[in-house]
Amino acid sequence: MRLPVILLLICLVSPLSSADDGVGQPEWFRQHLAYLAAGDGTWLADNARFKSDEEPFDAYEVTYAWGPGKHTVSGSLRAHRDGEVTGVIWEYRVFWDPATGKGILQQWGVGGAYGVGETMQVDDKTLRSEQTFYGLDGSSSRIAHDWILDGPLQHITHSFSFEDGAWKAGRTYTWKRAPHESGD
Repeated sequence: MRLPVILLLICLVSPLSSADDGVGQPEWFRQHLAYLAAGDGTWLADNARFKSDEEPFDAYEVTYAWGPGKHTVSGSLRAHRDGEVTGVIWEYRVFWDPATGKGILQQWGVGGAYGVGETMQVDDKTLRSEQTFYGLDGSSSRIAHDWILDGPLQHITHSFSFEDGAWKAGRTYTWKRAPHESGD
């Protein structure tokens, strides 16, 4: 009976579980996490340009929330259609991997797809995520997203697929931070 209590106390005071200042994570990565989770963590993008019978969504919504100790964020993507919000389409986890010294983005999709890859800083206003996605059938594909930080309330994402040995441009979305109770 005493062993579980001792283990709990060790975990609570251990430097591995403490809510420190992000030592080991570079400043750009800590800022990226704070940016994603700012406000209530909700970002909206208009989908009018890509709306079709196969993709009947008016907009997309991503919501991020802090993980333990504010060292990670988790998120989910939903779609808006005719004033209604769908269930979760994608789930995300963004974290710093201390073993590799890299920012990692993982995601899981409604169809069973799994994506994993690195998020890196390109310059002061640009981040790039490159991931490999795996389907339940064993297929795989490579996808990248460039994040252009336009300011505290907006960023632009450019997507790319890796085809025939080169990155091919895909969609571009402008994401705006949703207002929350404090009015921002």
